[in-house]
Order: sequence, then C-alpha cells, then structure tokens
Amino acid sequence: MPTNEATRASTRDTIQTYFDQLYAGGWESLIADDIVFVRPSGTTRSKAAYVEGTNRFKRVARSVEVRQLLVDGENACAVTRYTLQSPKGNTSVCDVAEILAVKDGKLSASAIFFDTAAFGEFMAQG
Repeated sequence: MPTNEATRASTRDTIQTYFDQLYAGGWESLIADDIVFVRPSGTTRSKAAYVEGTNRFKRVARSVEVRQLLVDGENACAVTRYTLQSPKGNTSVCDVAEILAVKDGKLSASAIFFDTAAFGEFMAQG
C-alpha cells in the first residue's frame, strides 16, 4: 500500500495532468467510468455525463488556471479561474472551487462551486 506522501503525489499528478490536458486534449482518459459529478444543476454518475457537461462548459470557457491545489491523500481542492468568452465576444472570468477525488489514477469524484448568478448574468448578455 502506498504511503500517504506517495498517494498525495499521485493525486496531485493526476489532477495537474487533468487540468493541463483540459484544453490540450486527452483529459477524458483521466475520468473514471463511474465518476460522481456534483454541480449546481444536480448530480450525475457516469463518465459520459461528465464529459458532456465539461464539453458544454468549454463552449464558453476558453482556458483554465489552477490558482491553488490542496491535496490530502486521494482528495483535493483546486481553486481555479476559467476565462470565459460568450458567442458575442464578451469576456469574463469564473472562479471555481473544485473538490476532487482520485482513485486508481483517475478522477472518481468532482464537485464544483461557483457564483451561478454571475455566470447566469454573463450568459444572458449573449
């Protein structure tokens, strides 16, 4: 069984690789088939639903910056900032707290927290 330090390093590596690949490609391979995804609109329990939701968000989210990554064993909290661009070309940022879990080298759980009212106002601008 790996030490806590090794588990922490593996978790950090998996999550950092996920964010590095989110816009470069290949991130889907880091998602567990039965990932539990908690978001403001509800909870899903499948890789297909997670990938679909992420790709939908990426239609307006153009990039991500990991501002802080706190890791405890297989669990982590990533404080991220997404740069947004609307179909009309308006830009903004969306700060997100992402609570993540890694099991066997894949994201097994994700819960996201952000200002849904501000995001809704941005989207309403077109």
